[in-house]
Amino acid sequence: MPSRLRLLVSAYAISSFGSYLDMVALGLFALHLTGSPLQTGLFMALRLGSGLVCGPVAGWLATRLPRKPLMVCADVLAAVSLLVLAATPSMGLLYGLAVILGAVQALWGVALRSSVPEIVGHDRRARANSLLVTGRSAAMLLGFAASGVLVTWLGYRAVLLTDAATYLLSAALLVAVPFPRRAAATARQRGTRRPGAVLAELTPALIAMIGLRAADAFGSASHNIALPLYATKAFPAAPAAFAATFTTAWALGSLVTGRWLTRRGDVGGTRGFGAATALMSVFFVAAFTGLPIWLLVPVVFAAGAADTYAEVVYTTRLQAVDDAQRAGVFGWAAAVQNAGFGLGMVGCAALLEVFEPLPVVLVAHAVVVVVALAYLASVVRKGRLRTVEAAR
Repeated sequence: MPSRLRLLVSAYAISSFGSYLDMVALGLFALHLTGSPLQTGLFMALRLGSGLVCGPVAGWLATRLPRKPLMVCADVLAAVSLLVLAATPSMGLLYGLAVILGAVQALWGVALRSSVPEIVGHDRRARANSLLVTGRSAAMLLGFAASGVLVTWLGYRAVLLTDAATYLLSAALLVAVPFPRRAAATARQRGTRRPGAVLAELTPALIAMIGLRAADAFGSASHNIALPLYATKAFPAAPAAFAATFTTAWALGSLVTGRWLTRRGDVGGTRGFGAATALMSVFFVAAFTGLPIWLLVPVVFAAGAADTYAEVVYTTRLQAVDDAQRAGVFGWAAAVQNAGFGLGMVGCAALLEVFEPLPVVLVAHAVVVVVALAYLASVVRKGRLRTVEAAR
């Protein structure tokens, strides 16, 4: 692995660890400060909404300005905000932190994904994406596992300080990553483009991929929000252990698939993206049918594997866009994906007040399967038309 890619993967993994750590710890902190599930939900909604709104703006900034300084500043801003909250904890500052974290993480992600082809080269972007997903999956596993333990052992303030340190370490690693100067050199030529100008330049194929990824996010929201309730019903003696087993199996599936894709190099085409997305939904629905643990673990492992495969293909395809448009495409893609996830969180939370977890997860992921099948049908049809035209 080239040193620049190793540093980039390390920075992404550490930054992701901080994100997953504060995702749990700050939600618990909000509940600790207010005692109100409603205000805790508002904190999560602000964070998600900030990422949604800032996606297109992040794309515009990553097109106009050098990307490495943007990512470093985003990490430093997140760290400073966490340190301020640790020094003077209040609900007002926590809400402000939710907005800041949502915005800077959107900016960081857009700048990272749009920079990969320039950092490693277009022919190596699939391998780089696989390594980045592998690092993120390991960070998710450690972040979710460590959050509850650290809060219990050290308290909220120590966790906030630890979280801030992860962002500062990520920023320090990024400083050492040699980003090409091409993005900065052509910034003036691209700077006049408005944040929304890229929408008119999206091809139908890219629009279809982004739409399917948004449907995927909608379905994923259902099992994320249904898991705590399902864990309580399926394993009342130790729901936390059940939920930890579930998320661990998913993360391991993602890790193994990421490593496999790294060795393979070629991630396949758009048909694989559609098929993997559909399979992911089928596996997640199966996971909520009351399977015994010995069968649940491989099913959730397979769901994580399919999800990771789809993500790597999707990211690699979007990175094939010309650099002048790439960051803008990723910005709008992030906004659409956050919108799908937010809609799924709100809608599925309301449905879970009335229905059991299985029908809610089934309906949400049925939407994903229908959209994936429609996407696959359109891809197959276009392939046949090209074959006919070539024969003529």
